[in-house]
Amino acid sequence: MIKILGISGSPRHGATEYAVQEALRAAKETVTEIETEYWSVRGKKIGPCVHCDTCIRNKTMCIIKDDLQELESKILEADAFIIGSPVYDMNITAQLTAIFNRLRPIYLVHAGKLQNKVGAAITTGGTRYGGQEMAKLPIINFYLMHEMLVTGGLGGCYIGGTIWSKDAKAQGAEEDTVGMDTIKRLGKGVAEAVMVSKHGLEAWNSQKETLGLIADDKSPLRDH
Repeated sequence: MIKILGISGSPRHGATEYAVQEALRAAKETVTEIETEYWSVRGKKIGPCVHCDTCIRNKTMCIIKDDLQELESKILEADAFIIGSPVYDMNITAQLTAIFNRLRPIYLVHAGKLQNKVGAAITTGGTRYGGQEMAKLPIINFYLMHEMLVTGGLGGCYIGGTIWSKDAKAQGAEEDTVGMDTIKRLGKGVAEAVMVSKHGLEAWNSQKETLGLIADDKSPLRDH
């Protein structure tokens, strides 16, 4: 079964939660082979990275013990991701930032595990031009940093789903017909992309063995 994990970076019930769940629903309706799972930062204890570098020295995941460990296994199991955040000062939420920061050592502990998986971004804002596109960039950068494939959605979504909620939470998101169109087409786009990625990777891994290609060392060269 192919799995898409939806993550809401909002600390409350509202537009972001609604949008991520609707995108997951659209993905599932597009390809029935797909399994979806939803996870939210709401009610979770997620501390910030304190840059202790223990993860780097010992090649371990973050040593801070809180609700992030619950998410780690879900991320490793998923084949694609739809991550959403409300706009906070032209950026993503502190909770989602903490998640990205503390997942930093994935490339050391689980080298290549996220490579060529699919990622997509959703942002919601109370005003029409409230920083939604700016806030997508940290999410997209997280995907790129982990060598993932980013999809913006089908036709006209550009770099992801965008909601103007008018600060009316889920109802506001639902009433934004243009925005919800991007959410649904984003879900459909992720469904198509993950099918291509998953089945393509299976074929490529088989071909790599035939070609005798040796797995590359995932640890980067550093000049410091």
